[in-house]
Amino acid sequence: MSRRSPDPGESLELLLDTICNMFGTIMFVSLIAALLALTSRSQRVEESLAVVDSERERQIVELEKRSEELETQLAALPAPSSDAQVEDAEKRTVRALGEIDRRQKLIAQYGEALKALRSSADNVDAQIEPLREEIDRLEDAVAFAEKVRNRKMRTPLEREVDLDMYVIVIWEDRLYPVCDWSNRSTNGCDRLKQWNDRYVHAARCTTKGECGGRQTNLTRFIPLREDRGIPVRDLAQLRANPEFQALLASLDPAKDLISFDVASDSFDAVAAAKEAFVAAGFNYRLGITVAPCPAFSDSWISGMPSSF
Repeated sequence: MSRRSPDPGESLELLLDTICNMFGTIMFVSLIAALLALTSRSQRVEESLAVVDSERERQIVELEKRSEELETQLAALPAPSSDAQVEDAEKRTVRALGEIDRRQKLIAQYGEALKALRSSADNVDAQIEPLREEIDRLEDAVAFAEKVRNRKMRTPLEREVDLDMYVIVIWEDRLYPVCDWSNRSTNGCDRLKQWNDRYVHAARCTTKGECGGRQTNLTRFIPLREDRGIPVRDLAQLRANPEFQALLASLDPAKDLISFDVASDSFDAVAAAKEAFVAAGFNYRLGITVAPCPAFSDSWISGMPSSF
């Protein structure tokens, strides 16, 4: 019996069938791998959000607990005398408590923002990291406010000093150095008119009265440049500011007395500004700006300045 020779066409069909089956298997495996990768990424995002929420809730609970403990301690303290300086210290304490409460509310708002991020899983890490840094900064600021509030109250000692008074206006939580003494004049009256055009409108500054000789009776009118002052958010930020470093370099603790004139909206910035200058070795004095800024004015008479 003769054997039939194999048909080449049938062998080719078997080879094509094998290749198609293999290609289909590869596509199916690739699809399964892609689905597993997407599922794993979604689970990691959810776990990260859960950890952030848990940490935020823990921090808020600790802050609330600490606030309640401080309020209990304050309530247990004996009532102070009606001395004007003690009353002023009480007002500063109330302002510090208000600032702590305000910043705790900010932390809560940032917590709500974290919850809103659940609706968008794209770029989660890039969005959460700036919020985490801001929360850390706010917590440092709260700690600084608590440190100021828990500091023991004492009556400041005011004394006369033979120093040149350098005026800095604190308005809208910004420092406005009125004069530029980087190239100071040897004449005291001329130094009062060395305007710092970076922070004030030098061309619009005016003076009235007499300066020099036996009697000095001078009034200065100094319009400030809005939003051009050195920002004061906290002590670390102020020290790192290049403009503040340049201001320190233009002054001399052995010659200059820092005179802070504070607007009513910037009492919370005074503590950080005072700490920064005291750490640099400067004496200081405090005053309240009565006229509404940016139209600042002050008066000068003969005599010896005093500091704390």
